[in-house]
Parts: sequence; C-alpha cells; structure tokens
Amino acid sequence: MEPGTTNHSARRIAAFTVGLGLSLLYFIISDNQWPSNSEFHTIMEMSATVLALFIGILALVNYYSKKEGTILFIGTGFLGTAFLDGFHGIVTSEFFIPYMPSENTSLIPWSWLASRLFLSIYLFLSFLAWRREKKSVLAKPFSEKIVYISSITLTLASFILFAFVPLTEGFFSDTVFARPEEYFPAVFFALAIIGYIRKGQWKYSGFEFWLIMSLIIGFISQAIYMSNSANLFDLEFNMAHLLKITSYIFMLIGLLINMHNIYQQAEIANRTKSEFLNIISHELRTPLTVILGYTPLLSQPEKLPATKKMLDTLKEKGFEHQAIPDLLEKSLNEYSKFTNKMDASGKHLLSLINDMLDLSKIEVNMMEIDQKVLTIRPIIIETCKQFEKSAKDKGLSLNYSSSDDQIYADERHMSQILINLIGNAIKFTDEGSINVAAVSKGDFVEFSITDTGHGINKDDIKNIFNQFTQVDGSATRNIGGSGLGLAITKRLIELHNGQISVNSELDQGTTFKFTIPRIVED
Repeated sequence: MEPGTTNHSARRIAAFTVGLGLSLLYFIISDNQWPSNSEFHTIMEMSATVLALFIGILALVNYYSKKEGTILFIGTGFLGTAFLDGFHGIVTSEFFIPYMPSENTSLIPWSWLASRLFLSIYLFLSFLAWRREKKSVLAKPFSEKIVYISSITLTLASFILFAFVPLTEGFFSDTVFARPEEYFPAVFFALAIIGYIRKGQWKYSGFEFWLIMSLIIGFISQAIYMSNSANLFDLEFNMAHLLKITSYIFMLIGLLINMHNIYQQAEIANRTKSEFLNIISHELRTPLTVILGYTPLLSQPEKLPATKKMLDTLKEKGFEHQAIPDLLEKSLNEYSKFTNKMDASGKHLLSLINDMLDLSKIEVNMMEIDQKVLTIRPIIIETCKQFEKSAKDKGLSLNYSSSDDQIYADERHMSQILINLIGNAIKFTDEGSINVAAVSKGDFVEFSITDTGHGINKDDIKNIFNQFTQVDGSATRNIGGSGLGLAITKRLIELHNGQISVNSELDQGTTFKFTIPRIVED
C-alpha cells in the first residue's frame, strides 16, 4: 500500500458519507414539519453573514501571504456573499418589509438566489484560476483590481435591483420543483466539485478537502433542499439555511488549516534559508580564499621558491649551466598549477553566482526564453563531451544516445538543464556508469539521465526540487554546490512546458527524466 493511501480512502469515504447522508436525510424528514418565522430567518442570515465575512477576510490574508488566484477568488467571493447575505437578512426582516417594493414571498427567494449564485460562480472561478495558472507558468497574475471591481459591481447591482425593482414570486407550484431556479447555483457548485476532485490535491491538502466538503454541502442545499421548498420558512427552507451555515463552517476550517500550514512553511523556510546562507557563504569563501591566496604570489613571481632558486643559480653559475632548464621547468609547473587552481575556483564561484542570478530572475518572472528549432542529437553530444574528462578521471563510463527529433527550445537553457543533471550524476557517482538518452514519446521528447551512484532516500525525494533545501547538506558541502541547481532545472523545464521526475534507490542509483514538447510534422 502506498504511503497516505489510508488517509485518501478515509477522506473519500467521509465526503461520500456526507453527500449520501444529507441526501437520504431529506427523504427521511421530508414529511415532517418545521415551521419558523422571519425572526429566525434573520438570525440565521446574520450568522451566515458573520461567517462569510470572516472567511473572506481570512482568505484574502492567505492570498497576500502567498498570491494564488484560487484564494483570491474564494476570498472575494465570500466577501461579496457576506454583503449579499447581510442585505438579504436585513431587508427581509419585519422592520424593513413595509419599505421594500416586493413582498417577502418574492424578495426572500430571489435575494437568497443572488447570494448563492454569486458564491457558486466565484468558487467555480477559483478552480478555473488554478487551471489557468497550472496550464502556463508564464500566465500573468490575475488583476486584483478587476476581480474586486467586478465583485463590488455585481453586489451593488443586486442591492439596487432588490431595493427598487418589484419582483415576481419566487415559488412555482406548477413545476416538478417548487424553486427550479435553485439549480443555477447548484450547477456551478457541481462544476467546482468536479474540478477540485479532478485536481486531486484534496488527497494531500487539508484545505482542499474541506473546500470540497463545503461545496458538496452547498450543492445538496441547493439541488435537494431549497429546490423543494414550496413555502417560506418550511422545513426545506430552514434546512437549506442550516446547511449553508454548515458549508461556511467547513470552509472556515479549511482556511484555518491552510493558515496553520503557511505558518509552518514559513518557519521551515526560515530555517532552510539560514542553512542555505551558511552553505553558500562557505561555498563562496572557499574559492575566493584560493584565488586571493595565490594572486599575490603570481603578481610577484620573483618571490616564488623555484624562481628565486633559478635566479640565484643564474647569477652564480652563468647562463650555460645545465641546471637552468630543469629549474625553469619547475618554475613553469608552479605557475601552471597555481593558475589552474585559480581558474577552477573562479569558474566554481561564477557558477554559484549564475545560479543565484538565474533563480532571482525566475522568481520575478524575468527569465528570458529565446526559443528556436533545435535538433536534439547535437545538443546531447556536445554536452556529454564536456563531461568526458571528468567522468574518465573518476573511472566512470559515460554513454549517450539520442533520436533526431527537433524541439522548440532555448539552446542555452537546454544545455544548462543537461549540464546540471549530468554534472550531478557524475558528482554523486563513485563507480559504474552514467547513461544519457533522448527518445520520442508522443508529442514530447523524453530525456533521461541514469547513474549508478549514491541514490536518494525516498523521504527526501519530495524536497529535492525545492530551493534553499538540500537532501544532504554535509555531503553537498564536501562535494561542492549551492543546492540551487535542481530547483533552477525544474523551473527551466516548466518554462518550456515540460515536466521533470526522479526515481531513485539508495546505493542503487538515480534516474532523472524530463520532457520537452517536440516538433511534430503534419
């Protein structure tokens, strides 16, 4: 059984039980009577108003801590619903009835419908917002101003309509359902339920599980209870209002869970950022120390031991002495050794700085992708040739194969992706082989980099693409690296509309696979 399967099953059973139980409850109690009055209705609506207002504010706090279109629409939807619920509860109270252009038999059904339709549409839009952001990482964020203005406009239009326009009665006794108009919000609730279920995050996210539970209750209150309400304040009417309040409570639970998770993630982020700064400061200081240590020696070559000895010999023995070529060769070897160390350290430092710059550009959506038609094979061959010496020095076999497919991609970034993955494979492999391959799979080219190295613990795989997180900080410090390479690689692949995955076993090796859309000839 896979980890978390039991939890998934429990959530599935809970959602099914709530939906089926509330549906069957209607048929059990439908013959009973539960008459109420306008005062009880006002109390229920004021309770719903307070809950909706609190949910809306809490959701927008969530949104501004981590800007996601889904939360923006949920927060805006509940804020607008709070005003509509409050208006609905106030204008249908005993005090306001004489001042309204419509009787309660008209005003209550239609003002209730406006609130429910408004909320159901915004909850469905919250799913569409996630789908839009998921479809393209290059999609521009939703304009908060437009979302807020549209919500305010619709809310004010509803106020004006109910305050000044006489309405027809909201009950239709000659139809199968007394209030068939209730199926309009029911449809949007159903679409939102289907969308979030297909999204699949309810299996892992407490927030989305409670969101789906709230949507299920909202759907049942509309499709089963309120649609069968034939009179004001009858049992179906009261049950629909109670279910609405219950759905709000479920949404509130989900948001509180989400707030708790955000707080925990912030704490973890602070710790991992501190660890990252410690690691990166070490990585930056080490090559700089080497460079600064050798630079004074090379700037004053006469102080090098071999050079001084050579000069002393020249003075004492003359230019024809046999020891001169040997001493000169030793001197040049020293120059070469020191220069090579400086060069390697300089390149390492440059790589670290480039990683940080790339990550900062990606984070603010400023990474430029210059896409053009590329043939895969030359890229694979050229990149692998760069690693032939380093693989040979470790006694590793580097094998590569590729199809002749073409892709539409940024050549520099494609090389960067392959360099990061192949470099990691060589870095964490002590013996065996590295295999690089690219094959066609449908509309994509699948690249794979397989090694026989250390492998990755299963518990660490879920964090391997996170920035500021390293699977093994001590190992990384020994081998070298900032820990940003895989995070950058993943984002670059996503910018090309591809995906990356990893499969690994400890002491058995690791395989990274990523896809890039290929050019398909008509």
